[in-house]
Amino acid sequence: MDRSRLFATLRDTTFRSLRHRNYRRYFFGQIVSFVGSWMQSAALMWLMYDRTGDPRWPSWLLVAQVGPTVLLGNWGGGLADRYPKRKLILITQSAFLVHACVLTLLIACNLAVPGLLLALMVVSGMIQAVDLPSRLAFVPDLVPKEDLINAVGLNSLLFNSARAIGPALAGLVFLLANMMLPELPPGTNPVTVGAVACFALNSVSFVAVLFALQGIHVPGDSGKKKQGTASAWDGVRYLRANRAFGGLVLLTLVICIFGWPLITILPAFTRLRLGHNEQTYSLLVSTVGAGALFAALTTATFGTTARRWKFLVIGAASTAIGLFWVSQADTVILAAMGCGIAGFGLILYLSTGQSTLQLAVPDARRGRVMALWAMTLSASAPLGHLLAGQAVTAFGVEPVLLAMASGVGTCALVLATIFLWRRGV
Repeated sequence: MDRSRLFATLRDTTFRSLRHRNYRRYFFGQIVSFVGSWMQSAALMWLMYDRTGDPRWPSWLLVAQVGPTVLLGNWGGGLADRYPKRKLILITQSAFLVHACVLTLLIACNLAVPGLLLALMVVSGMIQAVDLPSRLAFVPDLVPKEDLINAVGLNSLLFNSARAIGPALAGLVFLLANMMLPELPPGTNPVTVGAVACFALNSVSFVAVLFALQGIHVPGDSGKKKQGTASAWDGVRYLRANRAFGGLVLLTLVICIFGWPLITILPAFTRLRLGHNEQTYSLLVSTVGAGALFAALTTATFGTTARRWKFLVIGAASTAIGLFWVSQADTVILAAMGCGIAGFGLILYLSTGQSTLQLAVPDARRGRVMALWAMTLSASAPLGHLLAGQAVTAFGVEPVLLAMASGVGTCALVLATIFLWRRGV
């Protein structure tokens, strides 16, 4: 296949949603913003550890960021259903811009003590509680229904790409700050300099998404409040009435609780099982990300309505297989293969599950249902990581990985049973 035919194939399959002007503007604005956000997150975690020397602080920052989404996400989803979503996202992204500027100034002036940084992350989480459901519910407004699965896959692709690129750029900024140390004033902390630079770059990154949003025009974007006094709990009622989708959300919670803690366990696995150092740990984390990127490309290229239940089963089964593979691995190559399989399975499942809900839910309730999806993902992160960390301390790495594989494997069997039942087998 020559280069022109390859480009045409990618344009018409993997990246076909970029044909739509609204989605194209949104996609490229989000790339810049997500990279900046991951830069800030990585820099903040390292800055907090550098200042306190306490490994618990990064975990507390994570809980502070995702906790408000668990508590307030349903309310945020209600707002997304009652107000134009583009306007809401403009407000939340502007709030993130102000937040990043305040954080930059506080760190630069050496005024941000750990407690204040934690409070600022709670504020960020409150903004996220409105922003995330609004963004999830906004994507179907940007593409025709037949391209929605592709658009969700591309969103997953850019998010996971940013998760790899952002921290890498943050590391480069910190490296440059250390190289500049002889030219900095005496007593200057290079970690602080690097963190300030990362926060400032994140502030600038929000300009890209705000510019993109200004050029997007969708039906119903009048800026007026929608009629009706529907309860914020209508999303719960919808999932209770539609048990297949309610079960999908519950299975997602279980899969994330058992699956995502792989990242938390990898440091102990690398040192205790493989006897290696942080370079090997970074390699294993990278292979999880590589698997996630491959899954996002798979969803964007091959995802269809007819294949969604099959992709859910394959995603859950691949996650379980990857976790079991890692539990039995005794070499770096085998462990990397298992991590890649697990990362592939998790993202294949999550991107397919998200698009399944978005295709099924009526527009009037989409914000509230997608808020429950966001709350599920947010709640699973601290719960799964904390439980896994305690379990490794008590039982060791291999038994915990086997338990994780069993938990996800059980969900895969449930999904497979539903899939076969729907096909009448």
